[in-house]
Amino acid sequence: MSSFDPWDPYRDLRFAGTREHPEHGTCFIAEGRILVDDLLEAGRAGHMKVISVAATTAAAADLQERLPAGTELLTAEPAALSELAGFPFHRGLMACAQVPTPPPFSALNRAHRLLVLPRLYDSENLGLLLRSAAALGLDGVLAGPGPGQWTRRTVRVSMGAVWRIPVWRTEQPWDLLADWKAADPGSEIVAAALTPQAEDARCWHPATRCALVMGPEDMGLDESALAHCDRVVAISMASGMDSLNVAAAGAILMFMLGQVPRPDCG
Repeated sequence: MSSFDPWDPYRDLRFAGTREHPEHGTCFIAEGRILVDDLLEAGRAGHMKVISVAATTAAAADLQERLPAGTELLTAEPAALSELAGFPFHRGLMACAQVPTPPPFSALNRAHRLLVLPRLYDSENLGLLLRSAAALGLDGVLAGPGPGQWTRRTVRVSMGAVWRIPVWRTEQPWDLLADWKAADPGSEIVAAALTPQAEDARCWHPATRCALVMGPEDMGLDESALAHCDRVVAISMASGMDSLNVAAAGAILMFMLGQVPRPDCG
């Protein structure tokens, strides 16, 4: 049996998903100084298992004292890192970390502010939505089929939100969402959709316990999805535009989860 090369997780990263490590199981790649620094901090605090850091010789100079216990430091010149990654790599730092144990589904019902993504297609949109959810103080994300949470692009765009906010992944999110609602009679499931019955989001007053449902990028939420929701809200468009990207709309509506409605909303 051939021995494991510690550089292997960093090879051919352009469209990389997760990687398998013989000792640590499924792992993922983080890249760039800000993201790697955040991951190292989480590793030193015991929240993440950082397996190794790959750095240019220059970037490695001040890393040794900041590595979590047991993390291996790998160094190479910039050209060698670019060849390894499979694209021009100018960020100087990458790290390989173990995918953490997902949160238990039993913890979902404790969420008061929840983002629900029944279906997505684009990993960058997932990363942006996770970043907004973490930054705007949501308690977690319930996600159905779609791009992997731990792909290189999702991790990079999320800026570390993938390990900062609970994400429950399931093929059937509606069943779990129904259980979440049943746990508290004051709960409300709100869909974001451009439908004739949609309320102006500026007049939206979220319930204390609220789940915001965002649709997929192509056609949004269909009638079967809307049937699971208590109400529908929409962001008013101007300048002849018909809609916003799901990540942009999600950020606006997640911000509004913590706001009060306009005084002219009646």
